[in-house]
Amino acid sequence: MQRLILASFLACGLAFAQPQTLTLYTSEVLTNVDPMIELFKRANPGINVQVFRSGTGEVITRLRAELEAGNPQADLLWVADETFFRELAAANRLRPVRATTPGFPVKFAYQGGRYYEVRLLYNGIAINTRKLGNLPEPQTWRDLLKPEYRDLIGMPNPNFSGAALSTLGTFSQRFGFSFFEQLQRNGLKVEQSNPILQQKLAEGQYGIAIITDFGIRDLIRQGAPLKVIYPRDGAILVPTPIGVMASSRNPVLAERFMRFLLSPEAQALFAQQGYIPVIASAPRPAGVSGEVLSIPSAADFIQANRQSLLTQFNTLFNLR
Repeated sequence: MQRLILASFLACGLAFAQPQTLTLYTSEVLTNVDPMIELFKRANPGINVQVFRSGTGEVITRLRAELEAGNPQADLLWVADETFFRELAAANRLRPVRATTPGFPVKFAYQGGRYYEVRLLYNGIAINTRKLGNLPEPQTWRDLLKPEYRDLIGMPNPNFSGAALSTLGTFSQRFGFSFFEQLQRNGLKVEQSNPILQQKLAEGQYGIAIITDFGIRDLIRQGAPLKVIYPRDGAILVPTPIGVMASSRNPVLAERFMRFLLSPEAQALFAQQGYIPVIASAPRPAGVSGEVLSIPSAADFIQANRQSLLTQFNTLFNLR
């Protein structure tokens, strides 16, 4: 009997000793996500974090299919598409999390804390200074329509990239979809993703890119002849929130991970990776001193017009 009790006790002890596991669905770059996860695991021993990473569109497609099947696997969602987070929040698919981090701007806790910004990134203009040569640097979005930039410009695919979808919606709301028709006539080309485009920009296949800022800063640190320009008429703030799924099998631990991303250690790592931390007292990335002038959010417009915008864009650029 004593042996049976002892065996049962040891079995329970082994069960409790098993590492807890979080599942993160994200469109964030793995080379940036992995160091953040390692930092979290060092502060929380015995925890595993599984990651499914793809473009925003593919992550959303996978999670939608799981939700429809009644078996969502993600504990946390972290992608560049606020409209999808709004949809999840409206369906009570996200767990509210109280904002308790000192210095966290409450304007970045959306829908009653159901999803947060944890660092800021912007779509701006990036240039290859060597490729442009003696051409003037573009200073506004409309400068990209000038004939001297013909066949020099690229942008990511908004079907795959949530950041590019923000560009599509913002330009269409601000300038009209005809702005893309003018860009297309000026030789704008579409690449699948920000990482692919930034590499081709660094190699000189493009002279100008409409692209997220953080990856360009990383290439600049590596010696690439690149420069980030925030247009005088405003950069595009790309919402890239993170939220805890209401269906999470480990919601307390998921909340801990979400709050950890707002910690001084995590915010400092974001800055090292080229992102602008959401906490004002955190260090800034190299080359960024003050606040970035940004265009007002087009999230409502994108939510109402998403499919028609993508259809027009795909037709114009012969995609899909």
